[in-house]
Amino acid sequence: MTKKHVILLVDDEPYILSSLKRILRGEDREIYTAECAAAAWDILKSVEEVEVIVSDNRMPDTLGLDFLTKVKRLYPDTIRILMTGYPDLNSAMEAINKASIWRYILKPVEVDDLKVLIMQAFDYFRIMKENRLLLQVARQQAEWIKVLKEKYPNMSTQEINKQSSYAMDEQYISELMNQFQKKYFAEEDQGE
Repeated sequence: MTKKHVILLVDDEPYILSSLKRILRGEDREIYTAECAAAAWDILKSVEEVEVIVSDNRMPDTLGLDFLTKVKRLYPDTIRILMTGYPDLNSAMEAINKASIWRYILKPVEVDDLKVLIMQAFDYFRIMKENRLLLQVARQQAEWIKVLKEKYPNMSTQEINKQSSYAMDEQYISELMNQFQKKYFAEEDQGE
């Protein structure tokens, strides 16, 4: 059974939440909604892993920006999207710098654009998670190579690489990820 994508929608207006939930529903998704930051925190604590959060900025109990800033600190892997009906350059810059939001979207939200954006967010989450796993493997392999070199100082790196499964270094993996991201976002920009 394939694990479902998990998304959390946060907005103080119930009709917007129900509309967003209806737009984004799918068999491959589990969608949670919260009408305030406090309710959103309860969901974050009870759900194993939330991949994407879409939060309104202006809510009675807190600003979405402040909520997403705290999410960044406690759940850094979660993709953060800030939604606002009151756009201005300063708030957009603050959201990017303070909360490291992934996207800043304006209300009213264009349905097709939102669907594409959420799919891209799920993909980005998966890529970042896979990248982290690859880096862990690379670090582990580098440690194994270091131990082998200490244990067998006369063995060349080439011989060690033949003996170990497949040695990759972190810089190589990072370069591959950078190339992928440039290509991914270049294709996204061309589609607009």
